Amino acid sequence: MSYPGGGGGQWQPQNNPYGQQPQQPQQGGYPQQGGYPQQPQQPQQGGYPQQGGYPQTGPQGFPQQGYPQTGPQGFPQQGFDQQPYGYAPMGGEPPKKKRTGLVVTAVVAVLLLIGGGVTFFALKKADPGTNAGQDTPAVAAKNLIEQLGSGDVVGIMASLAPAEAALSKDYMDSMTKEMKRLEILKPDADPNKLTGVEFKSENIKFDEAAAEKINDHLTINKLVEGKITITSDASKIPLTDKLVDALGTEFSTTTSKSETVDITAEVKKRGTPIGIASIKVGDKWYPSAFYTIANAVLEEEKQKWPAKGIAAQGAGSAEDAAKQMVNAALDGDLTKVIALLPPDEAGVLQDLGPLLLDEAGPMKPTGAKLNALETDVKDVTGGKQVTIKKLSITAEGETMTITREGDCYAAEVPGQGNQKLCASEITQLLKQQGGKQIPAEAIDIIGRVAGSVMKSGVGVVSTEVDGKWYVSPVRSYYELALTLFRGFEPKDVDALIELLKK
Repeated sequence: MSYPGGGGGQWQPQNNPYGQQPQQPQQGGYPQQGGYPQQPQQPQQGGYPQQGGYPQTGPQGFPQQGYPQTGPQGFPQQGFDQQPYGYAPMGGEPPKKKRTGLVVTAVVAVLLLIGGGVTFFALKKADPGTNAGQDTPAVAAKNLIEQLGSGDVVGIMASLAPAEAALSKDYMDSMTKEMKRLEILKPDADPNKLTGVEFKSENIKFDEAAAEKINDHLTINKLVEGKITITSDASKIPLTDKLVDALGTEFSTTTSKSETVDITAEVKKRGTPIGIASIKVGDKWYPSAFYTIANAVLEEEKQKWPAKGIAAQGAGSAEDAAKQMVNAALDGDLTKVIALLPPDEAGVLQDLGPLLLDEAGPMKPTGAKLNALETDVKDVTGGKQVTIKKLSITAEGETMTITREGDCYAAEVPGQGNQKLCASEITQLLKQQGGKQIPAEAIDIIGRVAGSVMKSGVGVVSTEVDGKWYVSPVRSYYELALTLFRGFEPKDVDALIELLKK
């Protein structure tokens, strides 16, 4: 199938553990301090995005808040960023705040609702044939809007491009399981049959003659007329009784909201149709959330899609993909970083690649050298998670080595000797650092969760596409979130509820 895009002494408790120990990875699985040197940030003027956009290549070499910023389902929350591509006008003047017109369109209204925290809103099980794809880009776009009219949220997600639909389903299934284990959702909660959102579409119309063919796998369809009404009621989420009681009576009386999006009026106001992207996967067409939002950002910035993107270049194994990504980040090779992203999930960034490179400007190598990267690999949903076992980096003539030994991390830092931190020491450190400012119950919970994360390890997720392996920022983020949730116990939720009542 083709896709678009072408052993030392113990850690001293009195020291700040986050100043000298290897921090837990943020989203890519590589330490921010105590790891290899942070790559200098690029300037904002004509430079690379520091928040959102794609990607901030910190030491881990993976987007920290990029491609695109995702909510629980893996769908973008506010496009690539509120300030796309880190763009600022020449001359240093601060950019003016802009209102992305797509936010009021059918697709983004849905994506914001689903991706912005309403993880478990759905109505009924999706039709297995929903994700079969369509013969033309116009029919694919219409199919998405028709799903709105049916009110089927699961169907809406399933009608998206296969990789986007899989991201949503995999995370929803996993997170629902964890929420039930923690007694947040009722035992019979089903991610395919939950209630809470209703949609109604009226008089939807596309201007088929105005459809814009970008390349052989991307077409922007033009939505010009219609209305969409979105009604949400959080009280219908199958929360356990203890959660409902903790939220109080206001929860059941103030959570119902309804909003109507008048597409016809919005199109008239902005003077241009609203673009809904369809992409070709194999020989079928699907609506794409990621491409739709990217197109909205380009329209907002009055920029065009590049004529040719960056070709995907996968690795021979999950481990090699992670290692190549680290080296590309250290070398300041943004082209390679983008090429190592999955062409099914991140094809939008590969199609935008030349524009991203222009906006980033020249990127200099960090000067750091990767001496060794030993990893552990385990199967996770949708791919393989690669976690650090040993990492050695030389920068400015000094070599630092981080080693994971069971549930302990040992760091050999020049001038500081060998230091070691184990999961069992986290709670003690928190008590010493937090003192009486942090409730004892919270310290116990944080310590236990942090310890659990150290035991399981945190890394990046590599996925296989057409026999090659790539690093998936979205799945890496998902797995990190799930790792954190797995560290909680039902009693922790009870304790947090009691703290909220105080």
